[in-house]
Amino acid sequence: YKHPALLISSGINAEYGGRRRALILLFSGSSLCYLLAIPDVPFGSSGWTLESVMCLLGVIFVSGCFSGIYLYSGEIAPTTHRGMIFCWCSTAARVGSFLGPFIFNNLFEVTHKAVPLVGLAVLSVVCLLGVVGLVETDDKPIATTAEDVVERRKHHRYRF
Repeated sequence: YKHPALLISSGINAEYGGRRRALILLFSGSSLCYLLAIPDVPFGSSGWTLESVMCLLGVIFVSGCFSGIYLYSGEIAPTTHRGMIFCWCSTAARVGSFLGPFIFNNLFEVTHKAVPLVGLAVLSVVCLLGVVGLVETDDKPIATTAEDVVERRKHHRYRF
């Protein structure tokens, strides 16, 4: 699932110009996939359901989000802070990789199947709102000092 995620995220990044817009589309796609996975719709006698297909697509979108965030964080942070930023990204990814199966394996038994899926959709929307406030790094030099980051923020306007 990582290869399709990389192809989708790099295609969106090239097509829509910039990591920020690509991440907005990827987070929107993941939340939409998880919300569409809630209805119980079977696809014939093959055993596939709308839930299984949408969750598979949602994982592809989330993998694309991770690649984009990992690269984006290196472009936003100055050189002096970049190593620590990558450590925080890796730590968050490891915590998420432990919590994901724990939440799904335990919540599916005691709640409706919509609860974990809505939780993932809400987390995707929260991340989407966080990405909206970031600066675009497309065609800009990478910041080497904290002053470069402050200078880049001065001329930033929030737009899609």
